[in-house]
Amino acid sequence: MTEKLQAIRKISNRLAIALTLLVLVIIAGAFLTYNSTQFKFVTAPIAAFSAGIIGGFVGLQRRLKVMSEDDLELLANSWVYVCLSPLVGGILAVVLYVLFISNLITGDIFPQFLPDTKELDPSASHQGFAEIFAVHGQSVDYAKMMFWSFVAGFSERFVTDIISKFENAPGP
Repeated sequence: MTEKLQAIRKISNRLAIALTLLVLVIIAGAFLTYNSTQFKFVTAPIAAFSAGIIGGFVGLQRRLKVMSEDDLELLANSWVYVCLSPLVGGILAVVLYVLFISNLITGDIFPQFLPDTKELDPSASHQGFAEIFAVHGQSVDYAKMMFWSFVAGFSERFVTDIISKFENAPGP
C-alpha cells in the first residue's frame, strides 16, 4: 500500500472515531433536552452547529483523495488538524443560522424565522443576548436550516463567499 493510501486510511479512521463520538454526544444531548425541563438549551443553534460539523466531516473525507501528500501527512499525524475542518464547519453553520434569523439572507430556498412574542410563550423572559435566538419557524424552516448548515460545513467557501458579498456591499 502506498504512503498516500496509508495516510488516507489513517485519517479516515480518525474521522470515523471522531464522528462516532460526536453522534453519541448529539444523541445524549437530544435525549437530555427532550426528556428534561431542567435543561433549557437553545437547540436550533446547537442543531445547526452539529449539522455543520457533520458536513465538515463529510467534506473532509471527500477531499482526501485530491489532497497533496504534505496535507495528508499533516492530517495523518495530528488529531487537531483532523477535527479543525469540521469545527470550522460548525462555526460557519452557526454564522449562517444568524444570517437566517437576522433576515440578511432570504428567499424560498432559505428558512424564515420569526421573533417569538409574549402571545406565543407568556412565560418567556428572553433578555439581552438570549433574545437573538428567541425565534420560531415551521418544521420546513428547521429542515432547510439543517440542510444549509450541513452545506456550510461541507463547503466552507459557501459561507465565506456570502460574507464577502456583505464586505463589498455599499454601506447605509
